Amino acid sequence: MNPFLNRVLLFLALVALAGCYKNEPIPTADFSYSGNNEFKIPCTVKFTNRSTNAFSYDWYFGNDSTSTDTNPRYTYVKAGKYLVELRAYTESRREWASIRKEIVIKDTLK
Repeated sequence: MNPFLNRVLLFLALVALAGCYKNEPIPTADFSYSGNNEFKIPCTVKFTNRSTNAFSYDWYFGNDSTSTDTNPRYTYVKAGKYLVELRAYTESRREWASIRKEIVIKDTLK
C-alpha cells in the first residue's frame, strides 16, 4: 500500500478514536457521610456519593486506605482528623472532578 495513504488512514483512525469520548459530560464530585456512635472510635462511616455524570470513583479516607466502591463504608479505629477525598471520573477517565471533606473521629475516652 502507498505510504502516504497509510499515514492518511492512521491519521483518520486517530481522529476517530480521539472523538469517541468528546461528548462526555464533565463530572461533578460530591458526597455526604454519616457515622455511628457520635463519631467516636471505633466508628463506621457510611459515605453517600452525590456525584453526577461520573462512571467510576476513587475514595481516599485520609489514612492511606482507599476504595473504588460507589458508596463505601469505612471503619476508623484511631481518633483524629481525616481529610477524605472523592474523585469522580468519566468513562474515558479523561475528565474528573474531586472534593475533599474533613471528618473528625473522637477518642472514646473523652
